Amino acid sequence: MTVKRRAPQAPEWPPALDESETPEEKKNRLKAEAEARKVSEMIDKQLEQERTQRLKKNGGKILLLGQAESGKSTVLKNFQLYFAPKAFQKEAELWRPVIHLNLVRSINFVISFVSSSRLPPPREDKARRPSNSSQLNPELRKLCIRLAPLRQVEEKLISLLSGRMVPARKGRSKRDSVDEDDVSVYSLPDSQKEPQKLPQEIAFPSNGGWKVNFTSMMGRGQSPFEANEGDQATRILTTLTNDMVALWKDQSVQMLLKQAEIRLDEQPGFFLDQIKRIAHEAYVPQPDDILKARVTTFGPEEHTIVVESGPDSSKEWTIYDVGGSRSQRAVWAQFFDDVNAVIFMAPMSGFNQVLAEDESINRLTDSLRIWQAICSNKLLADVEFILFLNKLDILETKLSSGIQFSSFVTSYTGKNETKPVAKYLLEVFVSLHQQYSPKKRKIHPHLTCAVDTKATASIIGRIKDTVLVKILTDTKLL
Repeated sequence: MTVKRRAPQAPEWPPALDESETPEEKKNRLKAEAEARKVSEMIDKQLEQERTQRLKKNGGKILLLGQAESGKSTVLKNFQLYFAPKAFQKEAELWRPVIHLNLVRSINFVISFVSSSRLPPPREDKARRPSNSSQLNPELRKLCIRLAPLRQVEEKLISLLSGRMVPARKGRSKRDSVDEDDVSVYSLPDSQKEPQKLPQEIAFPSNGGWKVNFTSMMGRGQSPFEANEGDQATRILTTLTNDMVALWKDQSVQMLLKQAEIRLDEQPGFFLDQIKRIAHEAYVPQPDDILKARVTTFGPEEHTIVVESGPDSSKEWTIYDVGGSRSQRAVWAQFFDDVNAVIFMAPMSGFNQVLAEDESINRLTDSLRIWQAICSNKLLADVEFILFLNKLDILETKLSSGIQFSSFVTSYTGKNETKPVAKYLLEVFVSLHQQYSPKKRKIHPHLTCAVDTKATASIIGRIKDTVLVKILTDTKLL
């Protein structure tokens, strides 16, 4: 005899109602379920509202990358000026001691250089160039002596900005992880270099510590320059204005700098052409001055910019500015998984320069290696890539002065003019992006001069639209 077994049945859900439930109990149960459902719907609605509000508030997260002195901080200041001009102008006074320090350090460097008994050896006729301080004319010697108090001014300004400021370190780093052979096809020999003979940088701790110090002083009703040291430094600057102008315009000084191939006017924080205005006792920094001001920081910085007006009012943009020297690049990766866009700064003018931390590396070669590395990084596969081929103005100045681009980039065979050189560099960077990106991805390249506020504002407007569209697409709201 065959016994048919009954297949096991899955437990029922929801479970059967208790048949012994009274009408009153049923009424209470239904009421409790309705209240629970109402609370759940309210929570869901609130969460959705908060999500929508966050999306409306979030303007995007941008990571600024590039080697040291590539223009990252200048672009950051352009974003601040574009989105929050009132807040930018409100901080103008905070930049005055920084700009004064830039000016004073330039003057002190010139004094040290022309007074030095170890001037750089000449390339051609050694007899034509003065080789020590004894050959300086008497007037120039007296001028340098009268400007000696500026050493004290420099110390006072450094102390005023931050008592714990330290010189930026210069040292060799380990070999880049990118294979050098992958970039060598563009013929950028490391041996082609221009030695840097510039004053050593002063580095600030990150997160704007010097601004915090000044803001605290102003909160107590005291302007930074009402402080004794700041006021005294300003008086000395004002008193020595004519002597500073005379030193910079002295033909002997200009000859020495030219023979040593030192171009201070190509460096960040150059104000020697505006000494009278900058050193005036009533001087208030203008936006263009702030963009040019040089502040070196060590460590990553996070900046939140709140849009002040327009349809995007109250949106918050977060911009990460990380150190560009080779020793600081190890921290870049920790920001890769939390940004909507990367802005990579590549200074075109660096084709005949070397890294401050490693004089065996050509700056343009270094930019190409960094660019190749971040293009190939899988963590950035879905991130918008924005390329700033920066310092177009300095590139033009160098080429116009007769410096041959092809002498340093031997694969280049075009004219020694700005337009074809910039076009060539653009093609090189775009080619690397196409070759090494983990997947097909659009690139947004721009030829820039970051101190040109009008042109940069137009570019930032386009970047804003690109990033916002990216956010809406990723969140499936577009």
